[in-house]
Amino acid sequence: MFKRCAQIIRNEEIAESVCRMALKTDAGALSGFIPGQFANIKIPGRGELLLRRPFSISRADAKTGEFEISYRIAGKGTQEMSKLRPGAKIDALLPLGKGFRLSDGERLVYLVGGGIGVAPLLAVPGKWKKEYRAFFGYRNAGCAFGADEMNGSCGDVVIATDDGSAGYHGFVTQALEERLRAEKPDAILACGPLPMLRELKRLAGEYGVPAQVSMEQRMGCGFGACAVCACAVNGADGPDYKKVCADGPVFDINEVIL
Repeated sequence: MFKRCAQIIRNEEIAESVCRMALKTDAGALSGFIPGQFANIKIPGRGELLLRRPFSISRADAKTGEFEISYRIAGKGTQEMSKLRPGAKIDALLPLGKGFRLSDGERLVYLVGGGIGVAPLLAVPGKWKKEYRAFFGYRNAGCAFGADEMNGSCGDVVIATDDGSAGYHGFVTQALEERLRAEKPDAILACGPLPMLRELKRLAGEYGVPAQVSMEQRMGCGFGACAVCACAVNGADGPDYKKVCADGPVFDINEVIL
């Protein structure tokens, strides 16, 4: 973990209520970055916003120190972030948490994202050379982002929208199941809302596919000291709790209680 000063390069809306912020910090600060890790950001100039905000890192260049986060405008903190302009500096802790893991034997990998949960998956193809299929779900066409960026690194990119305004009409897990009937991947990496993850857990069990999920949780410190982000897991002696920021945010799907 590093506490860094990061300067904003770009901060722009890329979809309905979704923004992407590009930043630059010290070269080498991201040398150990693994997709799935996150940055914990302090909102500048707003002392009343005491807690940092966690955001998945969707792009990282260890050589230049440049990285990107994507965020949904949902509250005071993200509203203030959307107003920040290039040149502004922010205080960031990064990279934090445990990211995704892929072995040499896992060659065909499905990436399954819902809404803003697409963000951490965008960094995966740049880390591991695998054969990828992407399945991204959104409320409607206006909320869609990230799919075009994956066209060069994924053999197939499937978009699903709840209202049918783009791509598959239905939930992304429905589009995923149709593909699973014809093809079994070696691994699934996923991030998204809990209903999506619950259905994914069922599908992973039914079709016998190992899956990892990045949990979205409110956080405080970002490194395990405050326990604000505890999530329920299956322990050796029954239900237990782990800290999403330090023990995750990526977990085996069978470990977490969804």
